[in-house]
Amino acid sequence: MNQQMVTPDASKKQTPVTVTRLKQFIGSASGGTCKFVVNVDGQDVAMLRQNQFVTAYLENGLHKLRVSNDCSVMSLGMRKSLDIVADGTPQEYVTEVGFWGQYRMWRTK
Repeated sequence: MNQQMVTPDASKKQTPVTVTRLKQFIGSASGGTCKFVVNVDGQDVAMLRQNQFVTAYLENGLHKLRVSNDCSVMSLGMRKSLDIVADGTPQEYVTEVGFWGQYRMWRTK
């Protein structure tokens, strides 16, 4: 979606930030049939199916990382947002939909 964010730029101080969507059982409650939209600072970066990932190269500083569902009818505006600090150290996050339809995302590295 945003090719600039997923392409490293050696002329800038950047942090690689990887978001992985965990594999879950397929079903309407799990969001398994819909793609997750990964958004950074209001810009859509990628759409992930289960067990896929994307790495964005963010300029060092404060950013808002968000995941939501691309199925507009089922998402009901549900999403998870995190404020992250890109500091030059590679970061990894995983995301999933909980049993009750809540979006979860946490840092693993």
